[in-house]
Amino acid sequence: MEVIQEGTLVIGITGGIGCGKTTVSHFISELGYIVISTDEKAKELMVTDFNIKNKIFRAFGSESYNSDGSLNSQYISDLVFGKTDEHTKRLSQLNSIVHPPVIDYMIEEVQKYEEKGEPLVFIESALIYEAELEEGFDYVIVVDSTEENAIQRITQRTGMTEEIARIRMKQQISQQEKKQLADFVIENNGTVDELKQSVKTLMNIVKNLKVIK
Repeated sequence: MEVIQEGTLVIGITGGIGCGKTTVSHFISELGYIVISTDEKAKELMVTDFNIKNKIFRAFGSESYNSDGSLNSQYISDLVFGKTDEHTKRLSQLNSIVHPPVIDYMIEEVQKYEEKGEPLVFIESALIYEAELEEGFDYVIVVDSTEENAIQRITQRTGMTEEIARIRMKQQISQQEKKQLADFVIENNGTVDELKQSVKTLMNIVKNLKVIK
């Protein structure tokens, strides 16, 4: 029997770096569903929002931005991603600057689609569990991958070294813990076509779920 949905179903999509959550989000979007990327919004706000830029400038110095106003991503990455406690402290500081306005944006977008009567909205976010946002979702999908596959994707996509990729991974909640917390898990260790089929299969389940708020 099909479950009758009432209201807008809000579903999070997350996963560790290199696991393929953005690819999964793209496939979901291709199927005609609304997908909001908070990660992309965070990157945008770090360049366009004066208050955020000012706070980053004051916290991390003038080298945080290039002469054309774009974010000096390599400089910021070197500051916040590393093995020391100082790296961890600076990452927390950066998150405290960027996360609140991004969360505000996410809430505003969901409310907008709720007012339009949209039945289903997906939110792609790398740090749902790290930022303790899971209670804001009806369900959460975790995209999972082996560490070796994730590292290969990261190094090929970004040019990042394997050492830095592993450091980035350790600064997130482990995939095992995320899988235990998740409502659904998509495994991404095969071909692109296999991943796309997994997404289609899950969407056939998700579209019949009920809002649980």
